Amino acid sequence: MRRLLRICLVLLCLAAAAHPAAAQGLLPSTFAGWAAAGPSMAVPPARLDPLLGADTPAFREYIVKSVEQRSYTQGSQTAAVTLYRLRDPSSAYGAYTFLRNDVLSPADLGSYASASPDRALIVVGEMVLDVSAPAKQARPSDAELKQLADVLDKKADHTPYPFIGQHLPEKGRVQGSERYVIGPLSLAHFVPLGTDDWMGFDHSAETILAHYKVAGKDETLLIASYPTQQIAAFKFEGMLRRFVFDPPGDVQPGQNVLFGKRVSSYIAIVAGATSRQAANKILDQVGYASNVTWDEPKQTLTEPGINSMIVEAFLGTGAIMMFAVAAGIGFGGIRLLAKIFLPNKIFDREKQIEILQLGISSKPIKAKDFY
Repeated sequence: MRRLLRICLVLLCLAAAAHPAAAQGLLPSTFAGWAAAGPSMAVPPARLDPLLGADTPAFREYIVKSVEQRSYTQGSQTAAVTLYRLRDPSSAYGAYTFLRNDVLSPADLGSYASASPDRALIVVGEMVLDVSAPAKQARPSDAELKQLADVLDKKADHTPYPFIGQHLPEKGRVQGSERYVIGPLSLAHFVPLGTDDWMGFDHSAETILAHYKVAGKDETLLIASYPTQQIAAFKFEGMLRRFVFDPPGDVQPGQNVLFGKRVSSYIAIVAGATSRQAANKILDQVGYASNVTWDEPKQTLTEPGINSMIVEAFLGTGAIMMFAVAAGIGFGGIRLLAKIFLPNKIFDREKQIEILQLGISSKPIKAKDFY
């Protein structure tokens, strides 16, 4: 009996341990002719170092919820797939920009995607799909990866992606250099101005940056969005005290100088510019305008003309007068019929009416004189 209980207990423990891995299994067993070489392997978010190395602390700021890995084969070809599941689509987009490198070029595989002959990165809702092939082998084709992305899209979070990137100017921007960051470590990974929270991520700031070519020089534009204008003004004042902003003349070699401005609840900063004039070529393109809309129910009624209003006024007055005449005739007729058929019952009640008289006139007043 005890042996049976032990066996049952062991089976329950194994089932409990296997359940989380099964619950996290989002990668299918097959897609577009590719078959899984084995079961998927779950990587705890706390053990990302083998995957990302020294970049792990910065990558964790995007709040990784789970990581799943699975190998696929098609004939003699193999491919490794890593699926990162993050907090929301905004974090997934940020993680995608963090993982993307200069070798990858834009690809039409999803909302955001980039690829090279041996690697592909695809954003699907709150998930980031990282597909790679061994050396001297080709990754799955774009059409095959599109089928895999469509399978995952059915289980994805379709919350909108961040729209702060719409404020990045197009002119002079290096394509594929956009980075969306939500923490100080990921920001310092791309712009080494300090690992403390000088940007204000603890005040719900979100930042996007991109590289620009201005007169053959490399410049970096950072745009930060804050919940309110007051928070943006407070953080901008702190930046002005911490960094060297807008010095007179040209920037000396090796000098760390920033140029920037605040527009409403946004802050735009240019790093790497040689002068204020060079920085203004980017900053002048950054603008912000708030639009307030008020939705009201639609109606098709229009105001009538003056002629129609006068005619309707006369008709309305005539109707009221006719109603008054009809009501008067009706009341008089009812009173007359009551006096004929019910005399001294309703209106003529001489015996029930008492009249106080002053006696000024010699003629006595009787109740029937009122009828």
